Amino acid sequence: MNWTATEVAPWLTISPATGTTTAETDKITVTVNTSGLTAKTYTTTITVGDPTASNNAQQIPVTLALTAPQSGTASLTWEPNGEADLAGYKVSIGSAPGSYLPATDIGNTTTHKVVGLLPGKTYYFAVTAYNTAGESGYSNGTIKTMP
Repeated sequence: MNWTATEVAPWLTISPATGTTTAETDKITVTVNTSGLTAKTYTTTITVGDPTASNNAQQIPVTLALTAPQSGTASLTWEPNGEADLAGYKVSIGSAPGSYLPATDIGNTTTHKVVGLLPGKTYYFAVTAYNTAGESGYSNGTIKTMP
């Protein structure tokens, strides 16, 4: 039998795509390329057959389910500022030490959960305290690399 394996999905590659067999089993490798694909389910069919064979071509359904990367969280906790006129804290996040996005005012609490952090990325966190006279400098920074 001289077989041919075909597919129509641009994200799927078959190797080898043709072969000759008698009674043995032939190995076909299917490779997926997710570049440019968005999070959703993709389907296609691989067809393996020989137009001269007495049986019908075999249909192999393929499903590829891509999900969006899971976002992570960082839980921050710190010792309270001892000043009597403390009004609250601000949490800053950045991609490098001392290079922070605009701070988030979290009020007068010493814990904060940062959500929506991307896998594989390193984040830098710092806290400032503020009162009626102004705002402190950044605390010693904390670093977290998301798994």
